[in-house]
Amino acid sequence: MKIKRLQNFRPGFTLIELLVSMAITVVLLGVLVYMTGISMDTYRDSRNEIRASRQAKEAIETIAKDLESLVSRRDGNTYEWLYSGVDSKSGITDSTGPSSKDGQIANRAQVIFFTGATDRYNGEIGVDGVDKGGDVSAVSYRLTFRDQIGDTSDERHAVFSLYRHLVNPDETFGVDGAASLLAVEDLRAAYQNGFEARDLVAANFLVENVYEFTLTFLVEYTTTGTTPVTKIERVSMMQNGNGGYQEFRLKGNKIVADGPKSAEIENGRIVGAEVSITVLTDRGLTLAKKSGISREDLVKKHSYHYTKAITTPRP
Repeated sequence: MKIKRLQNFRPGFTLIELLVSMAITVVLLGVLVYMTGISMDTYRDSRNEIRASRQAKEAIETIAKDLESLVSRRDGNTYEWLYSGVDSKSGITDSTGPSSKDGQIANRAQVIFFTGATDRYNGEIGVDGVDKGGDVSAVSYRLTFRDQIGDTSDERHAVFSLYRHLVNPDETFGVDGAASLLAVEDLRAAYQNGFEARDLVAANFLVENVYEFTLTFLVEYTTTGTTPVTKIERVSMMQNGNGGYQEFRLKGNKIVADGPKSAEIENGRIVGAEVSITVLTDRGLTLAKKSGISREDLVKKHSYHYTKAITTPRP
């Protein structure tokens, strides 16, 4: 008996062909997943950098604007016009950082000074009944770790926050017998006694995730001796010394500083400043609250650093 072949018969894939095609598919899927992972990492890094850049710009530009309008008088008076130092307070309402030692703020400067702020009187300059004619405000900057909303001991909701407290001219001058900040010999003490209780409030919040805040003043001074030379000293507010200064006070007759060249710069004057901040990513903030990551790795892998030089008015 003869067997006829089926017409239009086509043989199927062999097992080897199926294995080869599966292997190629797996490789292609692996490459696709890898490329997708790289794209997501790039997107996350770009997003973190853009967000950090926006926060840094908001903070630095605001500080720069205030310092560029710095008000001081070098006419021999003993009043204090600027105070800067390393803020060392602690407590959940004003903390240096989470309980993890390596998560503590690396460096945080505090500064109080007088400025011709353009947003005094809440920006309503010239409005009858609001603007009372003052043009000099006191301003304070502080960096802390706290729960902005609940102000509780729960570290899960606390963040690194930079605050700007602008004291309107009326309060700065001490109208109607109120405490004044102008014409005092200890600006920090006067601010602590009458105004500091109001600086860490939601209305004064500037930006978050600022892990480090460093101020450096450029002081021009002339050496003594047979051949006087004009020099510039960089006065940086540094935590625990580290070769920097712990306090810097600008008075109407001299500079009082606690640092390496305090005596030499006493008769100098401020000619500029540098503002430096380190901004953590959201991932960095989470890691800062946990143990197991060193401060060096935290700053190196999960933060961005920004610096701006400022020219200040010469009294």
